[in-house]
Amino acid sequence: MIVLKYLLVGAAAVAGAAALPSQSQASEWGCQVLLCLSGDWQGTPSCHPPIYKLIAAMKAPGFNWPTCPQANSSAARFEKYEDCPSGWQAVGSYDSDRPGMRQERNICRTSSDRLTLPVTFTNSGLSQDHENGSRQAQIEIEGKLVPAKIQITGNDRGSSLGTGSTYYTISRPMRGKPWFIEYDDANGLRQKSWFNLNMP
Repeated sequence: MIVLKYLLVGAAAVAGAAALPSQSQASEWGCQVLLCLSGDWQGTPSCHPPIYKLIAAMKAPGFNWPTCPQANSSAARFEKYEDCPSGWQAVGSYDSDRPGMRQERNICRTSSDRLTLPVTFTNSGLSQDHENGSRQAQIEIEGKLVPAKIQITGNDRGSSLGTGSTYYTISRPMRGKPWFIEYDDANGLRQKSWFNLNMP
């Protein structure tokens, strides 16, 4: 791969630098980390030492992510959830306008007038949670049936009829590879590589 070859050349150049040995070693490690995390590091034994070193270092106070200057790599960032389907909005699992409250956006929501996907009501549409005014359904997304809730707001929550707004909510899918690094490839184009840090 061109990108991996580029990173290997960069890592070798850093390793051979005579000035500032400590900085050169840090850059060499950063390029090794980028190279390994851009591929299958769990299945590549030579990648285990630099990544095990990384995982151990992440637990230490004042940790800074090792970067590769030759590829202009960024520090890694973490995104727990996948993007919501097109037309859906990521929201918290409960509504709160209180200052200082930070919600985990673990739900995808859309209004009934924007939903264009097939919907199947469970139990012939008769299942309803009287406590929070929601009904159960399934929505076909990318060929799969996904459990959903239908919530009606602004009306009598004990009734399935009324003039309130209707929303569909689904659980926001979690990423199998929640970490990512950005870097410049051999053509100078910005790339993003997703990875996980699960031990093999």
